Parts: sequence; structure tokens; C-alpha cells
Amino acid sequence: MLKKLKLNSDDRGTFVEVFKFPEDGRDGQISFSTSKPGVVRGNHYHQERKLEKFCVISGKAELKQRNRETGEIIKHIFDGENPEVVDILLNHTHNIKNIGDDVMYLLIWANEIFNPDDPDTYAEEV
Repeated sequence: MLKKLKLNSDDRGTFVEVFKFPEDGRDGQISFSTSKPGVVRGNHYHQERKLEKFCVISGKAELKQRNRETGEIIKHIFDGENPEVVDILLNHTHNIKNIGDDVMYLLIWANEIFNPDDPDTYAEEV
């Protein structure tokens, strides 16, 4: 699913409603990360239950998701100038690469709070 977001801008800057709780009856956590140009994060998958949504709020990035059963790769280019939310698909190994010249800022929503003793996160290259 791809959800276009509305930018509300004035002379102070921009405000965007990204994630609203509960969403589809789910709770969880919102995180953010920064990545320097050329950095790739991820290269893992969630098999059972961990749902995530990504939104680049500044910079440019390429998201890749590979179906672990068929090998099909889905690519999406993000640009913080035109924010979008993309679902990370279960049983798809995924990564996100900063393809811009500046630091990339990424918001991440997950449907559960991270538990290092039961992470449902498995390393695998896209």
C-alpha cells in the first residue's frame, strides 16, 4: 500500500501528519534514523508478525523489498520533498539506501515495541 501525504506549509515550515494511533487497531512505536550519503540500512526480513512503515522526511532514498519465495524485487524512490508512507511487506527482505547528497532522515513505525529477546528480525541481503 502507498499512501500520499498532505504537506501543510507556511512561512514557518511544513507540518505533515504521518502516523495516527491506533492505526487499523494496532499500536507500536515510531522511530527515526539518519543515514549519511551512500549508507544502506536493513538487509533483513520479518517473517511472522512485525509490520513496519517507512517515511523519508528529508533527503532521498531507494527502498528495495525482495519476495523471499519468488525473488521479485520491488523498488521505491523516496524524496523528502514529497513525503510518502510505504508498507514493508512480511517475508520480504528489505533495505533502504541514501541516494542523495545530504543526510537522509527516516521515520519508522512498527506495530510492536522492539524486544531483543524475540525480535522477528532475520538478517538477509536483498
